[in-house]
Amino acid sequence: MRRRERGDGSTGETGVRTVSDGATLRIVDEPDDDPGGAVPAPVPPGDPEAWYAPDVRAQYEAAPGVVATVRERDGGRFGYDVREPPLSPADERALDRVRDRFSAVRHRRPLTRVGVVERAERGFEPKYATAIDRLVDASAAARRRIDYHALREFRLLGELTPVALDDRIEVADVGDDRELVVHTETFAPLETGIDADADYVERVAAERLAQYAVEFAGIPVEVVVYRERLLGSDAFETKYAVLEPDLLPGDEELIEECKSRIWETTVSDVIEDRESFVAARARRFLSRRLTARNTRAWLDAALHRARAALADRGLAAPPVDSRFARDRLDDLAYYVLRDFVGEGILTVPIRDPHLEDVEANRVGERVKVVPRASVLSGAAGGTGEAGGFDGDDEATPEAGARVPTNLAFESETTFVDVVTGIAARDGTELNASTPSAKVNLELDGVPQTIRCAVALPVISEGGPHVSIRKQRADALTPVDLIDRGTLSVELVTLLWLLYEHRGVVLFAGPTGVGKTTLLNAHAPFIPFDARPISVDEGSREVRLPHETGVSLTTRDHEDAYKTVGMAELMTEANYLKPSTEYVQRKRTENAGWDIEHLSAALCR
Repeated sequence: MRRRERGDGSTGETGVRTVSDGATLRIVDEPDDDPGGAVPAPVPPGDPEAWYAPDVRAQYEAAPGVVATVRERDGGRFGYDVREPPLSPADERALDRVRDRFSAVRHRRPLTRVGVVERAERGFEPKYATAIDRLVDASAAARRRIDYHALREFRLLGELTPVALDDRIEVADVGDDRELVVHTETFAPLETGIDADADYVERVAAERLAQYAVEFAGIPVEVVVYRERLLGSDAFETKYAVLEPDLLPGDEELIEECKSRIWETTVSDVIEDRESFVAARARRFLSRRLTARNTRAWLDAALHRARAALADRGLAAPPVDSRFARDRLDDLAYYVLRDFVGEGILTVPIRDPHLEDVEANRVGERVKVVPRASVLSGAAGGTGEAGGFDGDDEATPEAGARVPTNLAFESETTFVDVVTGIAARDGTELNASTPSAKVNLELDGVPQTIRCAVALPVISEGGPHVSIRKQRADALTPVDLIDRGTLSVELVTLLWLLYEHRGVVLFAGPTGVGKTTLLNAHAPFIPFDARPISVDEGSREVRLPHETGVSLTTRDHEDAYKTVGMAELMTEANYLKPSTEYVQRKRTENAGWDIEHLSAALCR
């Protein structure tokens, strides 16, 4: 029963306040304003005065639509919970259609938390967005929720995505009960309830050391060097990843069909530019197939061709190609070019100027690389020739250390094709009688000579193997060596005097310590009008900046009479009347001949 009271306490239709026979709930700004015990005004759950959530210590938006909550548990422990955008039954059905479309595809997920944040901000690439547009018809709000869950499930880290997106989390580690625990600047440790053995746990704790792009056939391919901080996840902490384009369902079959068509192409003239030839035919075939697969685009394709024909005659404006996502065509063409023009999965590492060595030892094993010291030092200091570094000194791996990649040969046939193709580029045919060889690659766009040692399974257990060594594009100078602490000023001065006065200098040491680097760095000390002659065993690593210099190299061949050895080259060098000889000798057989030749050189 209610009644209205006037300001003077009498009742009437126009009242100032409402009273009832039961208890009255009143909201006031300050509890002290009402000695009768009114309920405080609502405050955020993380506020100490939040009477309705006494165990909540913090609550905030970790990402758009994602709310993180820190709760206090028994025993003084803290828990970390997240609430993601909810889905209605209609949203779930739409998401199921997306799952059916993309579940069979192997997606490349971000390798670090930084990568998760960047990909979440970018959203779906056009080729994914185009495919989802055909599967989902929903309101803008529902589409945002569906996109979040689809992105989380297929392009990010699944259930670990909210943890990776939370910028307040500073450290992720494994707790005593094999549970993922995180630390924020205010609370630590926070129990997440996520098993430490769950997929992608190591990526939440991973740190990016470097990121840059390597170009192949006009297509930039992202490369990431990163470090996994989760203990026990892998014997190798630092890793190298080539972020090749993702493929949609049916793309692998389309690529194989395209390669078969190109292989069967009949040509009447000599192909001078193989890359352009393959790229043009691949794009033509793939664009037709992509258009034909999209039945909704048939009419658009017909209009496109009609407008293109009119544009060729100046009767209409050129059409805008919207028949399919353009990035999908580029991605498919990349894989065709990679396998036909490049060196398969080794294409990007071979062309990466920031790597010294590339090694593939057997089928099914990760390819290993050796990053240059300049990249690793850049990763520590925040700058460097690779760019995009955000590491620290603790994260810097030792220079010259091998680093595993995300690449591996899954088929021996594919591995053999790559190895024999590399050898064939230098005119060497690998077969049962010649199962191994040392060859040199000269690649377009790569300024330095690439030295390769390749072998077939005939002599290599576990499949073929290939070892690739690359010099820097530009030789180091004595000043560079002094700045890096490699040589002292006094030693450089001594070498200068020896070079200028035709002394004898011997650089000796194990593989990879920098013998050729030292030799090339001091070559400018030889007078400009001298006649230096270099002799090496097929590596072509000695660089002579002199107009008067001559470089000689050995030549291996399956026919013995076509082989050119060191003895023949030294005889040839004597006829050239050298003022300075560079002899690069690595193998140990015929060591007596080496000593004899050096003695003769000293006498001259």
